[in-house]
Amino acid sequence: MPDVQVSKPKIVQRLGFIVIYSGVLLGVAVAQSIADREAIAAALSKSDFASALQLLESALRKSPNDVELLTMQGVTYERQGNQEQALPPFQKALQISPNYIPALQGAIQILYQDGSPKAIPLLERIVRLRPVDSTSHGMLAVLEYQQGNCPAAVAHFEKAGSLFDTQRDALHAYATCLVKLQQFEKAAAVFQRTLAMSSNDRRERQLLASVQLMAHQPRNAIATLEPLVEADNPAPETLELAANAYEDAGNTEKAVAILRQVILLEPQNVNLYL
Repeated sequence: MPDVQVSKPKIVQRLGFIVIYSGVLLGVAVAQSIADREAIAAALSKSDFASALQLLESALRKSPNDVELLTMQGVTYERQGNQEQALPPFQKALQISPNYIPALQGAIQILYQDGSPKAIPLLERIVRLRPVDSTSHGMLAVLEYQQGNCPAAVAHFEKAGSLFDTQRDALHAYATCLVKLQQFEKAAAVFQRTLAMSSNDRRERQLLASVQLMAHQPRNAIATLEPLVEADNPAPETLELAANAYEDAGNTEKAVAILRQVILLEPQNVNLYL
């Protein structure tokens, strides 16, 4: 029986041509997109922000919802020092892809520098995606402290780990929140870290001693105040703290002796006679 050749219907041939042609166009588009991004990256590496913005404008006309291009535009404006124009591209990228990390980081950086609480929900999104991101926890801790939300601030300070080990202001914020939450022992431990950074700071010692008294640690408070009490011309407030510490430690005789010394320094302070 002779072979019978069945010709493909014309519609199938046309579809095949369309698929091949579309594939070629897609390949060209992808190649062009890669070339555009490489050109933008090259301009940014040279700090040629004007050229980068021109290239980005052209690329975004073709792909207005490309989150990577939008983020690159935000980064370019930010590096140019134009914070006002940098934020909208990041925000648009996040409307399209809410969990796109580079856009989240770009928007957070701008809002955090302004001390804006609008950074908080974005940072919360980051820590949901990256639970052990100590930097994001640290930023959240500072912003929550500034908003007066000490329970949230303390939780994030704890998760920030060693991030603030050398930052006295941040540790003060942490300890202040612990005091407000009546977690005095933890607060004293944090203030001990700040004192270690500046052991000659009189006010820092007084602050630690005050919190140690709140934590019912009078002997620790006495040890903290000892360098100040034994110094030449100790300040009246230092002596008053020391007297309270000795009284709480059960050494009333020493407390009274110190109070007499304070009265000689501040005879007008009626609180010392009560």
